[in-house]
Amino acid sequence: MSTNVVSESLISTLPGSTYVDEAVFRAEQERIFEQMWFCAVRAGDLDKPGAYRTVQIGRESIIITRNRKHGIRAFYNICRHRGVKLCMEETGEANRSFQCPYHAWTYDFDGKLIAAPNLTKMPDIDRQEYGLVTIPVRE
Repeated sequence: MSTNVVSESLISTLPGSTYVDEAVFRAEQERIFEQMWFCAVRAGDLDKPGAYRTVQIGRESIIITRNRKHGIRAFYNICRHRGVKLCMEETGEANRSFQCPYHAWTYDFDGKLIAAPNLTKMPDIDRQEYGLVTIPVRE
């Protein structure tokens, strides 16, 4: 024999639909996961300039790398030209730069745009303005 009596000492939980609701998920991503600090990678895993890891934080793919001065840098993992993902692998080592596989826009390890086809013919393009979008990071 079963009863549906709920003890007053139990803490009530959210309705089950909350755990599968897309709107709730999007709100949690935006308001919680994309607003907080996270331990994303171990600094020791980025042992030299160009070593990188990609991580998913909230809805965003992030590149975390070590620059030539051995500092840690983080950027959105998208090219500023057409929004293509720059690094497809979870971990790797870039020799000299990050290069977009679509139109070959190239960024140094500090996120600065250093090359693009016909860039010299586009004097209105500010290399700093079109660099990778940085994300706060600390070691």
